[in-house]
Amino acid sequence: MPDLGLDVLLKGKNFSRLLGGLGVSLEISLISVAISIPLGIVLGILMTWKNPISRAITRCYLEFVRIMPQMVLLFIVYFGTTRAFG
Repeated sequence: MPDLGLDVLLKGKNFSRLLGGLGVSLEISLISVAISIPLGIVLGILMTWKNPISRAITRCYLEFVRIMPQMVLLFIVYFGTTRAFG
């Protein structure tokens, strides 16, 4: 069986560093879910209104979310905030 490079995980502090990264990823994901649920409800309500300005704003938001994968948005927010506040 060929070497898959899994032994690298057990060398030094690699495994603990990966677990630390997993914690950060879970934290970012939970924050994004906590923001997305209320925002989605509010924008869903705004989409039902007949006001053309609110419909244009919600349509732009919807198209942006459809085009950009969520993981890309998470990375933009994570690296953007660490660069701005770090």
